[in-house]
Amino acid sequence: MAVSMRSTSVPRWRSDYSAVDDLAAGALVTCYVLVSDGSVGDRVPRELSERVAPVPTRMLAVENVDGSGLDDLLSEARIGWRFVVAGSERTVGAVRSRLISAGALPAEIAAVISDGDTGVRDVYCAHCHTTSPNVPVAVGGQTPCTGCSEELTVYYHFSRRHSAYLGYRADAEELP
Repeated sequence: MAVSMRSTSVPRWRSDYSAVDDLAAGALVTCYVLVSDGSVGDRVPRELSERVAPVPTRMLAVENVDGSGLDDLLSEARIGWRFVVAGSERTVGAVRSRLISAGALPAEIAAVISDGDTGVRDVYCAHCHTTSPNVPVAVGGQTPCTGCSEELTVYYHFSRRHSAYLGYRADAEELP
């Protein structure tokens, strides 16, 4: 199935920090927060601090998106904060989803992917509403659902709310 990039919701993640420049457009930024996983090196915090100086920066390393460090940070967040989320596509999607659920606006978040397309993604089943984590499948490929065991086609739709690609029954479009 050929899908043009104009008709997909797959994020066009950036792999450099040019996304940070968009965060300050027309706004009073009081703090930048870098939330990153282990896939980003030591140069990333230094590079971000240099790019946004003299605005203060805070750093949070996350291993688990459900960790209390992110909850603590969100309880302190104020108007004027901007978030830079860096790491694997899976981490960036999950942290971005949590930030938006906590009240951040998409325009206040810059996403930087460190690993490109590794071919591993989370797939949300449209039938049983289960998210299958870390599935080694290409967009457009097929994989079994961990919830209902149906063979799913991984569609060109990325749910920012679920931080996963949409999967639907492979035979759903066939007439009986």
